[in-house]
Amino acid sequence: MRRPGLGAVFAAVAVGLLFAGCAARRPPARHLPPAVLPAALDLDAALHARQSALQSLRALARLRYQAPEDSSTSREAIVVARPDRLRVEVLSLFGSVFVLTADNGEIRAYARQEDTVYRGTASPQNLWRYTHLGLPVSDLVAIVLGTPPPRRTQRQQVGFDADTGWVSLQQQLDEGAQIVWFSDGRLPVAAEQRGNDGRAQWRVTFSDYEVHDGVPVATRIGIGWPSGERSLQIALEQIDVNPALDNSVFALQAPQGSKVVDLDPVAD
Repeated sequence: MRRPGLGAVFAAVAVGLLFAGCAARRPPARHLPPAVLPAALDLDAALHARQSALQSLRALARLRYQAPEDSSTSREAIVVARPDRLRVEVLSLFGSVFVLTADNGEIRAYARQEDTVYRGTASPQNLWRYTHLGLPVSDLVAIVLGTPPPRRTQRQQVGFDADTGWVSLQQQLDEGAQIVWFSDGRLPVAAEQRGNDGRAQWRVTFSDYEVHDGVPVATRIGIGWPSGERSLQIALEQIDVNPALDNSVFALQAPQGSKVVDLDPVAD
């Protein structure tokens, strides 16, 4: 049985902005650092301010997923709300053909072609079945909302990238580090999580900011996984910032007569 991959559900906008260089005839000009680098606490406060300002979002999205074994594009209606609520509908000329929801620790997916509802815990493993993203739901929600996932940090350090002119905030984690790069306006433009071995586990980019209801929103978001050569590109349009969302938005009831399949193993 072939389940419809969301395989396109959320993806890497020009991860090349920061991470994939292109050949040039002459070395690019290097940027000079500011006279005084911002304090780590100030950059951390900027992230928290964005998280508070953008709590939820509803939009149409054009998605492009690329991997060695599969490439696909789709048009979807998405709704996300911090910390871990999600609704994605894959659209066609004949309406919604696939629906994925996550709320209150549970994930549900309805495949219209199969007339089947799949349900289970909102684990990275179950999310992978339909998105091939390999992220916790809360991380995915944060990224779609244009911020790196919040992390508990042991230590923070500010740096400067002379190639891009971006200021960075490196946050030491129990297992590795998360680095966030900022524009001059202290908007996040890229982020990366590394393991203890220093290798990037995932990378994201945030670009093409637009102001909606007074809040800058990244309308192009890229997610890349270097180890698997996979990437996802998301382009948002018809954006509604901080809409009033009823709990029913994230609920998925099994249509009458449809089959229900549990994704999690049943304990003995």
